[in-house]
Amino acid sequence: MAEGFKNSLMGFRKQDVLSYIEKLSEHYAQTIAEKDEEIETLRAKNRELKQKLKELRQMKKDGNKHYDHQ
Repeated sequence: MAEGFKNSLMGFRKQDVLSYIEKLSEHYAQTIAEKDEEIETLRAKNRELKQKLKELRQMKKDGNKHYDHQ
């Protein structure tokens, strides 16, 4: 997001700088919100997969017990 600032007598124009900072702030706030949503989606999927793994391990354990008694 390269932005050119107009020069004024004492440096850059204050309004240009403030406007640029505001745009950056909005952009990064939106990016953070998107990443937070993505993280939550991945965490939910991780919980789901851990539960499925737990169930499969239990099924395997139960299956081994069944065959041990035959």
